[in-house]
Amino acid sequence: MRKFTVALAVLLFLPTPVPAQGPASLGAVMGSVVSQNNVLLEGVEVVLEGFGRTSTDSQGRFTFSGVPPGNYRLDVSKQGFPPYNRAMSVRAGVTERVNVTLAGFADQPTSQGERVAVPLIRAGNAFIVRALMNRRREALFVVDTGASYTSISTGLARELGISVDAGSPTVTVVTASGTIRVPVASVESINLGNVEARDVQVLVFDLPSGSRVDGLLGNSFLSRFHVQLDPVQGVLVLER
Repeated sequence: MRKFTVALAVLLFLPTPVPAQGPASLGAVMGSVVSQNNVLLEGVEVVLEGFGRTSTDSQGRFTFSGVPPGNYRLDVSKQGFPPYNRAMSVRAGVTERVNVTLAGFADQPTSQGERVAVPLIRAGNAFIVRALMNRRREALFVVDTGASYTSISTGLARELGISVDAGSPTVTVVTASGTIRVPVASVESINLGNVEARDVQVLVFDLPSGSRVDGLLGNSFLSRFHVQLDPVQGVLVLER
């Protein structure tokens, strides 16, 4: 009986094997951090509370790999900017993508050849970017490399002081509901990061009801650059 008791005590204090968590049972968090004027921010401290911390790279990107599923808080901080935090969930086998905009403006980086990597916001099968119109008004655009023209909503056109009427030049546009004629105007400037295009031709018309963007970013802007859409890294690279 004494030998059995001792043996049982030894078994009770042996470590209990924990099943290994394979890649399929873990998640990941990837994202980017930009300033209010759409400058990618390097050296931002990013903390996934309860898991770990990292800093953004030269393209404003950060990654947490091998994250156990669960609920977390993401804390983002950089000197000179108000802190940012949000609650988020991580799911097994899923890479959660987070795009963070810190309030405040940053100096535009200097670069050779005017090259910029602009963060993409994924919305279903579409990719959205933030642009600065006429150096004063921020706008959201769906990137459309198949569109000949950039388009802006009638509301944005009014804010920019662009007026169109029955005498304005028009082009034919094919929509889901049929063919329509829409007015053509010119925008003084469109900035993405530290690259700018001036006197950009745009179409002025409203996207279908419920759209949360200000228009489509088409080739009247994109054709001025060498364009690379990188959905894996979550950036639109523009180089002139």
